[in-house]
Amino acid sequence: MYQKYYRRHMIKSGIIITLLLVFAIFSTYFIYQNFAEKRNQGYDSGEMKVVFHEKQGNKISMTQFVPVTDAVGLSSTAYTFTVYNHTQNSVNYKIVLEKDEEAIAACGCADRQIPYELLKLSLRKDHLAPSALVLSEYADGVLQTDTLESGGQEDYSIRIWAMNSNFIVDRTSHFHAKIKVVEE
Repeated sequence: MYQKYYRRHMIKSGIIITLLLVFAIFSTYFIYQNFAEKRNQGYDSGEMKVVFHEKQGNKISMTQFVPVTDAVGLSSTAYTFTVYNHTQNSVNYKIVLEKDEEAIAACGCADRQIPYELLKLSLRKDHLAPSALVLSEYADGVLQTDTLESGGQEDYSIRIWAMNSNFIVDRTSHFHAKIKVVEE
C-alpha cells in the first residue's frame, strides 16, 4: 500500500515539475522577446532596413570630455547596428555621422561642443579589424561607402572617444550625433 502511495506521489511530483519547467521556459522566452523588441530600434528606408541594437537607437552622446588612450577607446561601449537588403537588387549605401541638432538644443550645449579634431572614431564591419581615425578626417561625416547584395546583411559597430591631446577643453563639453545609413 505504501508503494502505491509513493508511486502516485512521484507521478504527481513529476507532472508538477514538468509543468513548472515548461512554464519557466515559455515565460523566459516571452520576456526575452519583449526586451529584444524594445532594444532593437529600426527604420525602413525603402530598399534597406537598419536595426540599431542599443536602447538609444542611432544617437551618440558624450556629456563629459574625458580623454583616453586608443586602447581604452577601442574597448569602450560600441554602438552596433545591422543593415539588411531585402530587395532583388544590390544597393549602394553610405554610413554618415551627423550632428544631432535636437539633442544639442534640448541640453543647451551649442557653445560647449567637443571639436571633431579631439574625437576619434572606430568603425568595425562584420568582425573585421577596426579602423580608427580622428573624426575630422572623415569627409562630410561619411564613415563608410559600401554595396550590399540582394538578401545580404552587414553588421557594424562604432566606438567614439575623446583622444589625449594638449588642447584645453572644458570637462563639461558635449558631443551629440546621429548615425544614418543613406541609400545612394
